[in-house]
Amino acid sequence: MLKKLFIGSLLSAGLLFAYNPLDGVKAQKAEALKIVGNKFVTAQTLKKWIKEGKVKIVDVREGTEFMAGHIKGAVLIPRGVIYGAVKKGKIKPSEKIVTVCRTGHRALLAAATLKKWYKFDNVYVLKGGMKAWIKSGGIVYNSMKLGPVKIELQGK
Repeated sequence: MLKKLFIGSLLSAGLLFAYNPLDGVKAQKAEALKIVGNKFVTAQTLKKWIKEGKVKIVDVREGTEFMAGHIKGAVLIPRGVIYGAVKKGKIKPSEKIVTVCRTGHRALLAAATLKKWYKFDNVYVLKGGMKAWIKSGGIVYNSMKLGPVKIELQGK
């Protein structure tokens, strides 16, 4: 009996160690891409929409990331609390929404959530996230009240 338990434990451990958590991330991203489709916007398009006053920017990063630097007018709604924001009416299906994060991954997942579960059809993802925004010369605002800041990316 003890021998069976030991062998079973070894097999379980082997299966556990053979699992690659990145496979789950890849599957999650693939599913989100199916839901969102081609609703990605470039930093240039977002700048145009901002100028026209036709967009609500939803920054889905965490509070500290947002405070360090965000797009002017963006509202902070971390990806984990989207449900509450929808229920409280902070974002509405009738609005044109662009989700933003550091690189675009969390924004993609947030857009997929809004589209699949809350029937938001007019939701887009900033392709490349804040890194692409900064690279395009986009102005970043921070919560230290320093005003607009031009940031340059270093390295990769």
